[in-house]
Amino acid sequence: MRSHVSVAGLACVTLLSACGGGGGGSNGTSTAAATGSKFQSIDFGYPGARYVATDPAPLAATTTSGLAITFSSNTPEICTVADGKLVPGKPGECSITASQAGDATYAPASSQQLFKVLKQVQTITFDSPGFQAITAQPAPLVATSTSGLPVAFTSTTPAVCTTSGTTLTLVSKGQCGLTANQDGNTNFAPATPQSVAFTVGDAPPPVLTFLSGFASTGATQEGGNINTWAGSNVDGWWCSDANWCGSAISADGSNYSFHYLIQTQDPKHVFNGGGIGAYLGFGIMAPGVGTISTTGNTTSGIQVGKQTTLKFKLGQNAEWFSASAKDIKVTLVLGHFANKVSDNNKACNVALNTTFTPKGASVQKYELELASFTAFGENCGLTQLDAATELATYPIVTIKFEAANSNVTVLSTTATSPTYPNEITLSGAVTVQ
Repeated sequence: MRSHVSVAGLACVTLLSACGGGGGGSNGTSTAAATGSKFQSIDFGYPGARYVATDPAPLAATTTSGLAITFSSNTPEICTVADGKLVPGKPGECSITASQAGDATYAPASSQQLFKVLKQVQTITFDSPGFQAITAQPAPLVATSTSGLPVAFTSTTPAVCTTSGTTLTLVSKGQCGLTANQDGNTNFAPATPQSVAFTVGDAPPPVLTFLSGFASTGATQEGGNINTWAGSNVDGWWCSDANWCGSAISADGSNYSFHYLIQTQDPKHVFNGGGIGAYLGFGIMAPGVGTISTTGNTTSGIQVGKQTTLKFKLGQNAEWFSASAKDIKVTLVLGHFANKVSDNNKACNVALNTTFTPKGASVQKYELELASFTAFGENCGLTQLDAATELATYPIVTIKFEAANSNVTVLSTTATSPTYPNEITLSGAVTVQ
């Protein structure tokens, strides 16, 4: 938020003798202290939200006079100022005044900013303990929080398993569901709970390998085809230039990457709008699925039984990870076919999806519970569908990894032709277990 001299103040600059001078103003507006004093204004930009228990950060403001500015807090119970730096105290609304006392030439001026002091955000890492034999004593439960605060565990299926502290007790065979929670404290906000599910029984379910590696940029080692898509309103909604989008695999075939460099302007597609919208992603077919049937159910693919978790390793480029919108959407396309009546009887397959927030830009291990795929990305016009029943009944024929929100805010550091880079990398196997 920028502050400027008021209209009345400008009038006084022109008609100083009529206005008479005297007094100081606020919001960057100042009045003459005496006849002949010059007016000055303060530009005090919005500093953004600050977080408790973080290091003091400099405040920044400038004056049209070039004179030094001092800062003071109007809400010392929430925030204070020391040596020109903001010191967060506790959550609440912080009010800071930037002041310039003036001198023999310039009249005093001041400007205020209001912003929030927030609790720090924390996340939980909780990996599934995997299959548990009903006759064994499980190892202690392990989960960590980025705050370093202890994590609590609860069972969502007490008929199958219970928890006490980090101790897991197996009650009966079935699917055990656990949730890890961290409620926060004076400095940290509560973490988003993390849930896992696994099988308790006599023998573990088999690991289903969706892919073990990549034979080329268009196929997996198992023969599953890979299809990509990308586009934005600055390039005609379709990226057809290899300079801006494309795929690559590592020499050993263990890594696959798809990138889309969104141009700020494309001379082939003149765009004069006020914002950029974009999409990108890729879909990988399951082993044994040459094509998805357009006349009936597809019966080949990966059929889930007692498996509970989709496991993979994924990374994204640093610019995208530093953006606020960095989530990845994962979609399971099933073999359940229907003609979509609302779309001219177009061939359609039911699809389930979920969204997760990457833990870092570098390749990280992720475990998505199959129970989290509750959203129907496509229901083909069918009603009363149940996600769990669909997944247990029809095989997975394609898995899609795509941007829930692409990077259109953080530019690359390239000196020439800067772009908004987006890249998704898969590393190693993708399994269901």
